[in-house]
Order: sequence, then C-alpha cells, then structure tokens
Amino acid sequence: MTPDDFIPNQWYPIFDSSKLKRRKPVGITRLGEQLVLWRDGSGSAVCTTDRCPHRAAQLSLGWVRDGCLECPFHGLRFDSAGQCVLIPANGEGEPIPRGFDLPTRKVREAHGLIWYWYGDSEPAAEVPWIPEAPEPGPRTSIVQRDYPVSYLRVMENLGDIHHIPFVHRATIPRAGTRVEMQAAKLDGAVIRLKVSLHHERPGWMRPTYSFTSAMCLPTLATITVAKGIQFIASATPIDRDHTWLWARYGQSYIPGWLGGRIVARLAAKFDLELVFTRQDMRMLASQQRNNPDIASYHLFDADRAIALYFGLRKQAIDEASAAADHSTIASASCETPVLGSRNKKGSTATSITAISQKQSL
Repeated sequence: MTPDDFIPNQWYPIFDSSKLKRRKPVGITRLGEQLVLWRDGSGSAVCTTDRCPHRAAQLSLGWVRDGCLECPFHGLRFDSAGQCVLIPANGEGEPIPRGFDLPTRKVREAHGLIWYWYGDSEPAAEVPWIPEAPEPGPRTSIVQRDYPVSYLRVMENLGDIHHIPFVHRATIPRAGTRVEMQAAKLDGAVIRLKVSLHHERPGWMRPTYSFTSAMCLPTLATITVAKGIQFIASATPIDRDHTWLWARYGQSYIPGWLGGRIVARLAAKFDLELVFTRQDMRMLASQQRNNPDIASYHLFDADRAIALYFGLRKQAIDEASAAADHSTIASASCETPVLGSRNKKGSTATSITAISQKQSL
C-alpha cells in the first residue's frame, strides 16, 4: 500500500448505521485494515481493530455484553474506550495486566452512515456531504455490495456520463453520443456537473437525455437518474483493489405510506444489479491499473468532472503531506536547532484549475 492510495485526513463512510445492531458486532475491512464495529451501552458506535490482543482471535465473532465487546475465544471484555475490563481466567475484580487494551478508531454517525477518520490529525468538525442528497426516510432504499476494483475507478465512473450510449445501450436506449456540458465546476468543495447527450442528427426517435450529478472528496457522488429519482453513493476503499459501494436511492413520486420505499427499492435494485454490476463492472474490471493517479490518461472536455476530482484529490494529499512534514520539522526543532528547511515537494497551493489542465484536457 502506498501513501497515495487513499486520501489522508478525511472522513470516510464505512458502514450503514441501520445495519449495526446493539447485540452483535460486525467485522469489516476498510482502507486496508480489519475493523470491528459495535454499539456500547448508550447505543453509540465504537470501532477498533478486529484482533484480540490476547491471541489474535477475531473480535467480530464475539458478542456485546453490558455495552462491552466480548472476545469469543476466552471471554476478554473491552469497553468503548478500548480498555480491557475483564479477563475471566484471572477472576472478576483482578487487576488487568498492561498491554491488553485495544486501539480505538475515531468514528461518527451522520446521514445514516458510520464515518471513520483516516488520518493522524484531529478530525474535521463536519463529515463531507452533498446537500441535495436523499436522507434516510420512507421514500428511500439502500443497496450495498463489494466489488473487485479500485475505488478510484468507481469514482471515475460516477463522474462519467458519456459512456452511457456505449455501455448502457440496452438499458438507456437511443442515447446520443455528443456531449453538451452545461456546467462542470467547483462549488466550494463539491464538483457539479450538468450534461446532456445529443444526437448529431436529431429526430423523433432520437431523444436528448440530461443528467445532473455532483461529487466530493473522498468518495461521495450523487446522480439524478431520472426526474424525481436520485441517489447518493459512496465508493469506499476496502483495500487498494476492492471497493465497498453503498448507495441510497430516493424518489419523490409516491409517499411512503403508498409504497414509496418499494419504488425506491426497485430503482435501486435495477440500477445496481442490472446497470452497474452487469454493464459498468465489465469495463471497470478491464480498466484496472497500478498507478492510482491518472497522469497517463489522455482526457478530453467531457472528462472535466474526473479531472476536477483527481485535482482535488492531489491537492488534499499534498496538503496532508505538507502538514506531516511541518509536524516532523516542528518535532525535530524541539530537540535540535534547525538552521533552515525546504519542502522538497514544493508548494501545495496549486489551484484546482491548474491541476485539471495538467490532466491533458
């Protein structure tokens, strides 16, 4: 795993809140690490490494007892701070030897998701979100699945509308190939894209399809797939070559009490199972590459949202690297005098516009 595989100092969605129950822990792999999630006595989500410090059993195979995580092998219990509070073989009330505590991970719940802070700095105050994205409700439905591709390939795909006439010709018939881009810009930290697909020679059997989408770091994207139907997705890395794709679909046609959730569920199943899994994945699997960046790509104007995403990604990685270098220098200066220093990586103030222009647009 190289430092540039994942964007540091970011909140990543790692699990659906509704799937984490009070009595049973859940084991997951995210960002290359095996983790266990559970809920403590107050119902708050807790995240630690999924290995008991005793003899490395998977804690996710255990239980939650009195708000503590219990190892299935020898019954050791850990509280929400990761502190070992019981070794049954030693007897209740006996002092716990050093070295049996678990390293906890910083997590937060928002927008129906559990978020994980990936970085050494203090967490950002807010998790990233796209304001118009559907929130949990009676008109929404969730789908999720693991895929054997890099999360970067999935994020590219979510910012790419112009593959539709070729990859999705069976499910979105008669889409034109010429791209008319009404908007491709940064709105604060959100990349906004508005695109229409036209035919070179219009006709009554040659419709124009319009799409509105948005993306933001590290792994979020929304697309309005049809009038009144929208989804928000997260392509969260499991590891370098595997992705947990989670999506919430919302529709505004039918209220929940009339079966609105069923309509959203049908849209979600159709889009994930038929469209993405059977059509997009064939291309994404063929596209796998060792280089996590896109420096070797030759992009054109319709790829501008992809260029902007990778520009933001590069800027975030550079800023995290500069902050780490500064922290190292500051730490060293407390021990020995520093006569002068220079950041070998250069300035991190490169504009997103300049970065996107470097991606061969």
